[in-house]
Amino acid sequence: MKKYSKQREIILESLRERKDHPTAEKLFMDLKKQMPELGIATVYRNLTELCEEGLITKVKSKKGPDRYDGNELPHIHFECKKCGDFIDIYLTETQIKQMHMSMKKLSTEVEAEYENSEIYLNGICKKCKKIAEKVV
Repeated sequence: MKKYSKQREIILESLRERKDHPTAEKLFMDLKKQMPELGIATVYRNLTELCEEGLITKVKSKKGPDRYDGNELPHIHFECKKCGDFIDIYLTETQIKQMHMSMKKLSTEVEAEYENSEIYLNGICKKCKKIAEKVV
């Protein structure tokens, strides 16, 4: 664990409370309101360290810059190809166990040892699908 800092605490707390998977820039702009002395380099450095420690997750985006997630519950990310929003999909304990069993089986096919997986889904979200249906 890295040395305590007020900036680090605020960054982590903000990510744990959010549902929107912000970019580093968005997080910086939002936190700058409550902590005017905060620098963008501090945000990037702390995000990197929090990811390395496993306290947050960096989510790769197909539409733009990486996003960050402080949600500690097991879930899958769904990225909308139209609007770029990320949606968390939560799995039941049974689904998680089934998924891990499937991944272990797949890894044995290439004579590897499975440890963990990150699954990202993409497509069109409900909001964008409704908009597209209205246009037609």
